Amino acid sequence: MQIESVTLAHAELKVGLDPLDMPEELRLSQRFRCRCDLSARKPDHAFVYIDLMLDATSADDAHKGQSLFGLSATFLAIYRLEGAAAYPTDSLEHFAELNGTYNVWPYWREFVQTAAARAGLASIVVPVFRPQVQEIEEQGEISFDEASQSQEATNSTAGSE
Repeated sequence: MQIESVTLAHAELKVGLDPLDMPEELRLSQRFRCRCDLSARKPDHAFVYIDLMLDATSADDAHKGQSLFGLSATFLAIYRLEGAAAYPTDSLEHFAELNGTYNVWPYWREFVQTAAARAGLASIVVPVFRPQVQEIEEQGEISFDEASQSQEATNSTAGSE
């Protein structure tokens, strides 16, 4: 699988700041969700959509809980994947959640910093994305020889493109 592009598909910004009454501290929350779509028009591609949201509320008692800055965006990451339709849906969704988010996250971080600065907020720095470790079902054993043959086949295919 090879990433081909990352684009911003949709964005929305809501600002409720009063420049004369800026809070001392903000409380940030963010969330994201992913989905992977396939297209008959491009059967060797996976389209990964990552929806991200950030909300900044005041931590000050005077404005407790008041939403001051809300940003949402949908990024589209397009991957080249030979025979994409042959992969199980749950495998594609897992790929979207882990790799799609990992590849899109730097774009999200930059987008948040830029939008916050333009809205008059001091720099908001989104932390680096750290994937969560998930247990996977045991797939059975594979011998070293089988793994080497599989890797050699992959390398020879990759070199022919």
